[in-house]
Amino acid sequence: MPVNLKKIFLSLLLAITFILYGCENYAERTHKSWVPPPSAPVYDDSSIYARISAAIQTDPVLQGTQIEIKVKDGHVTLNGTVKNDDQLTRVNMHAWIVDGVKNVDNQIAKN
Repeated sequence: MPVNLKKIFLSLLLAITFILYGCENYAERTHKSWVPPPSAPVYDDSSIYARISAAIQTDPVLQGTQIEIKVKDGHVTLNGTVKNDDQLTRVNMHAWIVDGVKNVDNQIAKN
């Protein structure tokens, strides 16, 4: 084998070895603190409550209604009374549209 071809072959073999060795041990050399946090947002009960409450209070169709909102681990319970089906639907919609809500237990009664 000519000398130049031998040098190229050894250089190529050495480069492949370094690449494979580096890839193989990457996980072992990565510290837990270097891993980025999950990108999915986290919603707490107080922010869910605040968003639903603000939406209901600023909706002109729902002015004058008394709606009680309870949030526990993303599960929303609605109590109170409304005048018609439109108001009932709107309250339910305002609860479901908030990010982080897992389910809505709508116990609102119509007058």
